[in-house]
Amino acid sequence: MAARLPPRASPRHCPADIRHPIFKMTAHGEFDDMPDVVVPPGHLFVMGDNRDNSADSRVPVRAGGVGLLPVEDLVGRVDAIVGSWDLAVKSRPIQEWPAGLRLSRFFTSVH
Repeated sequence: MAARLPPRASPRHCPADIRHPIFKMTAHGEFDDMPDVVVPPGHLFVMGDNRDNSADSRVPVRAGGVGLLPVEDLVGRVDAIVGSWDLAVKSRPIQEWPAGLRLSRFFTSVH
């Protein structure tokens, strides 16, 4: 199991020397430093919004993820975020769960 860290920003370096902060909850998670992925024609790479805990295209279907998504499987597009909740609060007492609501994200548009 990965070591638990207090949430803190660490810089991430991307191609073309683009830098942005990453907020990590664990050290050395299984999705850290993933190898490059070649997306074949007719497929999409989809990324979840919980970088360290999303079963997105980084996780093959056989392992419970979505894998690379065939374009023909798309049924719509995302235009807005209706609601957002921080799953980390589920381990806290139930009376604290409302603190997990990310009210600033409710009913916001997706660019």
